[in-house]
Amino acid sequence: MRRSGVRVLSLALLMATPLALGACGSLIAPRPFALSRAHFDEVSPLREAGVDRFLPWAEDEAEIIVVDKPTRELALYRHGKLVKSYPVVLGRSPGRKIFEGDRRTPSGLYHVTAKRPHPKYDRFLDLDYPNDGDVTQYRSALTGGLIPAVLGRRRGTGGLVGIHGSDKEDFNRLGINWTFGCVSLANHDVEELYDQITPGTPVLIRDDQQP
Repeated sequence: MRRSGVRVLSLALLMATPLALGACGSLIAPRPFALSRAHFDEVSPLREAGVDRFLPWAEDEAEIIVVDKPTRELALYRHGKLVKSYPVVLGRSPGRKIFEGDRRTPSGLYHVTAKRPHPKYDRFLDLDYPNDGDVTQYRSALTGGLIPAVLGRRRGTGGLVGIHGSDKEDFNRLGINWTFGCVSLANHDVEELYDQITPGTPVLIRDDQQP
């Protein structure tokens, strides 16, 4: 993790969570963080249409990825300035991810923990899901009896969430959400992004209901 971005993004390391198994990738060791409402509002491409897009709070970050769920856009910023944006598709169910198998894409601040070629999805950038907000939301849903059980076992928060390519590129071109919770790009786009990203890169996934 980069130390410079921790201060600028006002991140707080809250708790360690166990290895999680879930959506699209491999086992990861998630590291949860918190983020303010203002950061989610400032990165909306709807607010920045027609002007140079700049994130002053990300000036000290070599790279930061912003995924905007309402517009289904992934934007790469370098030192706060927009470098390039890509269309994406998301989990096939709407809303913020709550539990393993709900087929929703999470919302919050994450980091790339690893990058690797993938036999099915071309390239894969692992994310440190779940974060503190995900864990809090899950516990609240669990207390409220909203987490389904499978074979007598309550589903966990899930994991294996990342940014990857596609084995359904026709769906990507048509803008059809098909993943189990990951963020999917066209293969030529994820290859381009993959070459520019290093582990530790912050990834902000925003929606209209965050945080």
